Amino acid sequence: MIFSLCLAFIGVCFYLMRTTLWTFSYTTLIVVALLFVLIIYTLLQEYKQLSRLKKAVTFVVNTTSIVFTSIIILFFALKIVVYSFGGTEHLLTSFSPKMGYTLDFYAFDAGAMGSFGVRGELDGPFGFKKQIYYEKHAEEANIQWLTDEIVVINGHELNLKNGETFGYTINTR
Repeated sequence: MIFSLCLAFIGVCFYLMRTTLWTFSYTTLIVVALLFVLIIYTLLQEYKQLSRLKKAVTFVVNTTSIVFTSIIILFFALKIVVYSFGGTEHLLTSFSPKMGYTLDFYAFDAGAMGSFGVRGELDGPFGFKKQIYYEKHAEEANIQWLTDEIVVINGHELNLKNGETFGYTINTR
């Protein structure tokens, strides 16, 4: 049961990383780490009640799931560290007219490691943020809401309900 939950968790993480550009915040990383500790505690409690053969099989299955879950947590922790390189400054927060969507905009400057520009993130559930806007060599973000779901950012129209993004490319096979 726990192995299936770990596999489902890993699958959801990979799906989010690959298709929707969701990223973890510090709060979400803490929640995931606590979930990981809870899974380990549950596995140890179940392990104490099994026979010798079942303990061997359970050990292999649980070790595999713990290793994969650890890799996912490590990936997101490293992603947070990488995002902290270079100068990142919060520009503004914009709310849709009916307060259905919240957009945060950041100015980034990688210095000698890269270029500068503006990045926009859509606040999501449980601390997730979806990267929806990325423009190099921009210094500010001009936001105009047409409706509660359609926003124009620096002249680029995005429909948030349909999951549209600007500046990010997702390779599909």
